[in-house]
Amino acid sequence: MVGFVAAIALTLVLAVAAPARAETPYTAFGWGQDTQHQLGNGTFDAFDTLPTNVAKLTSVEAVSAGGEHSLGLLSGGTVWSWGSNLEGQLGDGTNVSRNEPVQVTAVSGAKAVAAGGAFSLALLGTGTVMAWGANESGQLGDGNFQAESNVPVAVKGLTNVKAIAAGSTHSLALLNTGTVMAWGDNTSGELGNGTVKTSDVPVAVKGLTGVIAIAAGDEFSLAVLSNGTVEAWGNNELGQLGNPALAEEEDSLLPVAVTGVTGATSVAAGLSHGLALLSGGTVMGWGGDASGQVVNGVLEPRVNTPVAVGGLSGVSAISAGGLDSAALLAGGSVMTWGANTRGTLGDGTAGSPSAVPVSVGEVERIAGISTGGAHMLAFGEPIPGVSSLSPASGPTAGGTSVEVTGTHLEGATAVAFGSTPATSFTVNSATSITATAPAGTGTVDVSVTTATGSSPKSTADHFTYIKPPTVTSLKPKLGPIAGGTTVVIGGTELTGATSVRFGSESASFKVNSSKSITATAPPAAAAGYAFVTVTTPGGTSVASTKGRYSYAPTVESVSPSTGLIAGGEAVTVTGTGFALGSTATIFKFGTHRALSVSCTSTTTCTMLSPKTTVTGTVDVVATVAKILSPKVRPQDAFTYE
Repeated sequence: MVGFVAAIALTLVLAVAAPARAETPYTAFGWGQDTQHQLGNGTFDAFDTLPTNVAKLTSVEAVSAGGEHSLGLLSGGTVWSWGSNLEGQLGDGTNVSRNEPVQVTAVSGAKAVAAGGAFSLALLGTGTVMAWGANESGQLGDGNFQAESNVPVAVKGLTNVKAIAAGSTHSLALLNTGTVMAWGDNTSGELGNGTVKTSDVPVAVKGLTGVIAIAAGDEFSLAVLSNGTVEAWGNNELGQLGNPALAEEEDSLLPVAVTGVTGATSVAAGLSHGLALLSGGTVMGWGGDASGQVVNGVLEPRVNTPVAVGGLSGVSAISAGGLDSAALLAGGSVMTWGANTRGTLGDGTAGSPSAVPVSVGEVERIAGISTGGAHMLAFGEPIPGVSSLSPASGPTAGGTSVEVTGTHLEGATAVAFGSTPATSFTVNSATSITATAPAGTGTVDVSVTTATGSSPKSTADHFTYIKPPTVTSLKPKLGPIAGGTTVVIGGTELTGATSVRFGSESASFKVNSSKSITATAPPAAAAGYAFVTVTTPGGTSVASTKGRYSYAPTVESVSPSTGLIAGGEAVTVTGTGFALGSTATIFKFGTHRALSVSCTSTTTCTMLSPKTTVTGTVDVVATVAKILSPKVRPQDAFTYE
């Protein structure tokens, strides 16, 4: 599908003269189809359903969306372009398509731009016009059919031009005298000179005077007269001339009145539909409406007689593209309606047409709009952008301090993680915000909102909530207080572990998988229990009995190691992890409890051997806090004689 946008003289002249423009670094935004990089955001997506920033453009004065390319006019009078360049429509001397703006060569002092199907126009401050791109129908107006140009060429014989419009394959120029010149394709009479002869140089549209605004569509043209009425000429296959007196599908080679439109201040022409902005801020539409682009609340093949566009008031500018339409409201917000096949409506959806206006998301304080073949452009006060997060993940419980880096972050009124507001945030500078993540799950977009809108979503703003780890098993669950035992920790969400602790002591460890860690038990001060916990970016595991590790006392020697079955032998036991005193450590010789225990240190205890009824060798086992020392012969052996 070929796209086009009419350059409306009154809107552009006022935009250049507005005092705020010199003070505000207006930027550009795009949404919809991006298969030819016509959104200019430096990346490639099939389409974007919400506005994205056009890269590297500041001090924007106007934008124009073509079939599959885009133009931007900067305050210094230079023209920049991006998107498809197969026919040289970017005007940079190449035929290389661009995903970011490049400067059009040899154009300076421009005051208006218009992007057509695959060609471009620029109106200079001298009142002359430059053109570049496709020229199979003479739409460049340089007197040279067929020869496309990837650099600007002068349109022949044009002076005193105050507005331009680019259609699919034809062009219009409004002169200071209030008359209109046209050139290019004339198959359906869109040049308005009473013939169907295509022209590679401008010809006068017959019978038009007192024109204040113009628009060029696919194969038809529109003009607003000083008395507020609208004239149309060219193709009428779907009623795009807005005159039911014409026979169905009857073209007009000369201008005819659009029925019932009065008080018009500007017009817009799409693929097969027209729009008129009235002085009271309302809009009328007519023509092809199969995708709801006329916005009369229903989908129908054609609307022959202009109807009021419902749900709109306070409109300051209009634009009509392939199968979509847009309106700029006085407050700076944008409403769209139509096909939406590639997210053209900019409301976060794609695929389903809307026959009623919907709000474009995430942008406010817009100064101008333009609708192309299947994409839209806008320019206005810069919206914030998020380029990175540090860290980019945190626990589901929230509380992570996140540095949000980006552009135009000053004046932030809100920071959100998905749909949940940040717990708190501090604006550090125009490029940095520190925000505290709220509780959440999954991966969410972190957005920053200012008075001009919200930051567009991108992979750079993704914050991932990580589930906290759990410890569900230990193998083995017991070891000496000297540490050194290799322990396999089983659990969940163990990937990315930053710490493993046995009680308050840190352990060396290796992450095997999300369900397994191998750790070396650290030493303990005394025998007893220690809960093993794992810390990851998702938090710290909750201490539980499944992660309880036992530090056991050890018996390393028994002296003497023999005695009578009658008991009463004074015995000294050395080892580790003994509890001081006479009752905190229990010793058993086999199944019999030792008497008169006295532990003067954690490594030495004295006692009397208990009596028994049989001779033989038994293990001397120490118990502290209900934890038994392992049986290790011959170190712990005592023999009854």
